[in-house]
Amino acid sequence: MSEAFVWSKETYEASLVARCWWCTIYDDGWDGCERLRDDGELRAIVQAEGALAPLPQWAEEVIERNIRFLPLCGHYRFPLAYREAVAAIGAEEAPNFVHGCFTVEGERKRQMADYVFCLDAWLAGATPAAAAAELNALACRIIDWDAVCADLWGVLGEPTEPKRLLVERLIHSQRLKIKQLPWDDDRADRFGRDAYLGDFIPPEAGRNPGNECAYSSWPAPAFDEAASPRVRQIERRLKEICPDAEWFLYTIRYGWLCAPKAFRFLERLIWAIGKGRPVHTHDHPLAGGDDVPGFLRIEDTLPDAVANRRWWDAFLASLKAWPEGDSPAGRVADEVRRLLGEPTAVKRWLVRLLVRKLELPEGRAVVPRGQR
Repeated sequence: MSEAFVWSKETYEASLVARCWWCTIYDDGWDGCERLRDDGELRAIVQAEGALAPLPQWAEEVIERNIRFLPLCGHYRFPLAYREAVAAIGAEEAPNFVHGCFTVEGERKRQMADYVFCLDAWLAGATPAAAAAELNALACRIIDWDAVCADLWGVLGEPTEPKRLLVERLIHSQRLKIKQLPWDDDRADRFGRDAYLGDFIPPEAGRNPGNECAYSSWPAPAFDEAASPRVRQIERRLKEICPDAEWFLYTIRYGWLCAPKAFRFLERLIWAIGKGRPVHTHDHPLAGGDDVPGFLRIEDTLPDAVANRRWWDAFLASLKAWPEGDSPAGRVADEVRRLLGEPTAVKRWLVRLLVRKLELPEGRAVVPRGQR
């Protein structure tokens, strides 16, 4: 006769379920989150895990790679990571590479490289017309580069010492992200080979930003930006001459290219450098502040919040209905059914667990901000 199920810290922490909650309110664990202890659905999922034990190895890998590390604050390729999680459940096999946090494909890197070129030209003292001439001929996007360059030069204004150092630091940070952030076909070996951006960290060192949450079984090297003598020199000088140096340096370091609005973030940061003062950000909210205009012509890089919300609602409804064989009609539901394939007890349990995570409303959103 099997032992009666006891809902306790020990039972919870011994479960695979306990591994799922990276950057959600449940990440604080049993002792740190009263709501977790009172969650009846979570308790039922843990109890169901015990009834299914031992779970196959593939199920544990899907939890570790796909469910646990869904993008913490959104990803520009939304909803790719969610499709991948469902596909992994259906195939009963976790992928080696997960397109989650800190992963960026080559096309987006090339897009950012064009804007980095603009900043580099300004820093070099070139005219906006000279920079635009090259971009009009060679840039990866066809936009009004004459207007972009004219506006960017106007926003940055005269090249004072703080502005020059901030722009140089911003260029270095974005080049590092272009070089380092991996994709299926890029283990940090396709971009930036001509630039020293920090000491090399081999994959086996395990210190790559995000490697534990983005591409766990597919290692790539990293580069220690803080080891660069030039970076240290710039930051030391900025702290001497720029009253808002800490805000600028934090904001520059964390401008991840995988963010859905990375180019709007860049636009706001350039505006702040030109004005010589912080602007409103999620991490550093301001009561007032500038209404930053669009001047980089980045509209085509921004997410479609309305379409993403429609997809999300249909996706979640389809997942919730699938275990009972009652999926709604529609393109998204058809895709969910196709990806999940024939139902099994383990698949049903994993889908139930995935739904529980996706329904958590507080903490770090698993749906990109501005798209929920």
